[in-house]
Amino acid sequence: MPDTHQLAAIMFTDIAGFTALMGKDEPRTMELIDKNRRIHKPIVNSYNGRWIKELGDGVMASFNTASDAVRAAIKIMEACHAADEYQLCIGIHSAEVMFVGDDVFGDGVNIAARVQGAAQAGCIYVTEAVRESISNKPDIQSRYVQTTQLKNVKEPIKLYQVLYEGGEIARAEETTDQPEEKSIAVLPFVNMSSDPEQEYFSDGISEEIINLLAQVPDLKVIGRTSSFAFKGKNMDLKVIGEQLNVNHLLEGSVR
Repeated sequence: MPDTHQLAAIMFTDIAGFTALMGKDEPRTMELIDKNRRIHKPIVNSYNGRWIKELGDGVMASFNTASDAVRAAIKIMEACHAADEYQLCIGIHSAEVMFVGDDVFGDGVNIAARVQGAAQAGCIYVTEAVRESISNKPDIQSRYVQTTQLKNVKEPIKLYQVLYEGGEIARAEETTDQPEEKSIAVLPFVNMSSDPEQEYFSDGISEEIINLLAQVPDLKVIGRTSSFAFKGKNMDLKVIGEQLNVNHLLEGSVR
């Protein structure tokens, strides 16, 4: 096959703590690798992905669009979470790469691999290129994690976490990136009524405020999924602001 250059979203996945698992129970770990393969393949195919290769306990795949790659990653994470036997780390980067036969090469491949290496267990990390591509997709929510210098990558890379049902919020990292001055997150309003059935109403108020603020020019507004990840959690507001990378928080109650 001739060499081809094209824009692609490259996804790397890896089993968290694989070396420790292998040292503890090698036969069982090999079973997990086989199960991991069986989880990945149909999902990659269903999102028009291209199975590139397996790398030990990891998988490398490419997708025509960043949104397909992210949606596939979410489905893979949800399936892994449901199995409840191991955790994955997933990294995705979108760039022009070179396909040579059944393999793929280029700086974009290296960056995707490094992003996966930076991801915490149970988390999907993406670069700013991917984040920009999914920012207008209402079914995909992400949050800023950190700006970091990845090995063998010349420029610092901004990393974002894709949020999914049942997923963990990545721990706050030291960062050189400051939140935008005009940035805000609306935390879920607290239902102060005695009727728990009114919970949908207080959530609706929060969502409506988010939607209205999103129409304000030059204002960065954190999406619903990211903000609602802190619902019911008794955390310091400064910590929440740092994790969401915003300068302002809005909280309230409904009665």
